[in-house]
Amino acid sequence: MGIMEGKTALVAGYLGRLKNDKFIIGLGGYIAKYFAEEGANVIIIDLDAKIAKSCANHLGHTKIKAKACDLLKDRTSETKKYEEDGRVKTDVIWTDSPTHELIKEIVDEYGRLDALVTNFDYFEKEKILEMTEESYTKMRELNVMPVFHLLAAVREQFSAQTKTTGTFAKVVILTNMVGKAGLNMAAVYSSFKASMIGLTKNTAREFGRFANVNAVAMAPLGAKDMQGPKERTKKVYALITSTAMGNLSIMPEHITPLVGFLCSDGAAAITGQTISVDGGLWLKLEQ
Repeated sequence: MGIMEGKTALVAGYLGRLKNDKFIIGLGGYIAKYFAEEGANVIIIDLDAKIAKSCANHLGHTKIKAKACDLLKDRTSETKKYEEDGRVKTDVIWTDSPTHELIKEIVDEYGRLDALVTNFDYFEKEKILEMTEESYTKMRELNVMPVFHLLAAVREQFSAQTKTTGTFAKVVILTNMVGKAGLNMAAVYSSFKASMIGLTKNTAREFGRFANVNAVAMAPLGAKDMQGPKERTKKVYALITSTAMGNLSIMPEHITPLVGFLCSDGAAAITGQTISVDGGLWLKLEQ
């Protein structure tokens, strides 16, 4: 029996890309495959619904299903006041929130949601004084906003599950180790990756009664798996890995088992942590 047997997991982001109508799997796709092989029902989403559908077709696993969700749309809500135990309380009613609608759809179909993995990564390498408002906004939207929307959407569902079943949900936020170390010529990108570490700690506090929240800070994947223009990814890969302690090229198979463990019952006592998977690069940078 797998470590995710009977669980339902949502894997969001970096599922892969299409090149000349051929699908090239990304880290999110590898995580979805690992979860399914460990017994979970897996729902996959990405910024582009076509990517999610292509990933599901590529993996061809009966436990993996693609869904569409606008992860960048601004949410709208209204407040409702009511009295309980002599105190006035306020509820937030979401009137238009694609991520809330997605979570409801998943729970209606599977009965529950046990794990959320977010994995969004958009990189631009520019000096901070050359960074345009357009580039800054795009990096913020593509690296940060989907994570906030998804965390807001799962909060009440995870809380309700603990109250009714006594179980804890799991959240894993994928980030980059440059969020710890910084990266020359990419201060803004590094800052957004660092924000995921701060978000992990604070969400772990807020979700503490009903979910474990952790992050995985990884080194860049092996060059063949990196997305973006070839000349750019080669330069970035060489820049970061040139200080590595060993000769190990970080690949999806080095990351997926840790993500799986953090989403399993075995990680019940681990929360608010950011764990590095970088082949010892962080050790070198600390010196």
